Amino acid sequence: MEEPSFLTKGLYINPSERSRRVARFFSLLMALVVRDVTSRYRRSSLGMWWAFLQPFILMLLFNMLRGFVNIPSDGVPYILFSYSALVPWTFFTNAVAACGPSIITNAEVIKKIALPREVFPLAAVTATLFDFVMSAILLAGLMVWFKVPVGLSLFWIIPLVILMAATAFAIGILLAGLGTFRKDFIFATPFITQAWLFVTPVIYPLSSVPEQWKQLYMLNPMVGVIEGFRNVLLKSSAPSAEPICFAVVMTIVMLAISWPIFRRLSSYFADVL
Repeated sequence: MEEPSFLTKGLYINPSERSRRVARFFSLLMALVVRDVTSRYRRSSLGMWWAFLQPFILMLLFNMLRGFVNIPSDGVPYILFSYSALVPWTFFTNAVAACGPSIITNAEVIKKIALPREVFPLAAVTATLFDFVMSAILLAGLMVWFKVPVGLSLFWIIPLVILMAATAFAIGILLAGLGTFRKDFIFATPFITQAWLFVTPVIYPLSSVPEQWKQLYMLNPMVGVIEGFRNVLLKSSAPSAEPICFAVVMTIVMLAISWPIFRRLSSYFADVL
């Protein structure tokens, strides 16, 4: 019988060896997440309070803006309307921003140890979930204050969080790969996400978007994520089918594009770091 080639041998990995590899990957991932979370607030006077402050201050600014401009809120108190969108939106922007330099900041590890490079942007996204949970505590308090009813639709939060994290990872892994070769991509990230905010229904509702532009508008996967959170938390209903389907499809498309590009670029990381 002909000896399997080098590429074919990868298909015959012993199941126990595959399990050990997966276990090592998740052990490394958790170690990186703990390191990122603990180092993030190490020399900060306010510490984890920053996780509350960022979306809270934006909410106050949006409410001040509403004093000058009539912004609809679909019958929901605007404080709750804006903050329910700012919690997932802040996670998205922070996760993408953390992914960008994740390869560069781990240069010494990458140059010394052979490991899957995806673990670094994935750890950046996972660590940002800590801030998401902290800011969600204040959101829960606001929901209690405004006496928002909660039903079984709350179980939709889990797939929405997975979709939100997957969207951030799809964008972040591309920025991590490109940013390793050209830091311009990392420097441009805050400007990109600031512009992205205005084509996402954070300040205003999806219902205010003209009908003829709505399908084009929903090609932005964060539209489905934000609307999903608002439906589940504020309206006690399942996410609307059309926005969430657009979000899932676009996230899959972005992952199908960004991940192979990252894998191709990762072979040269050790040379340029």
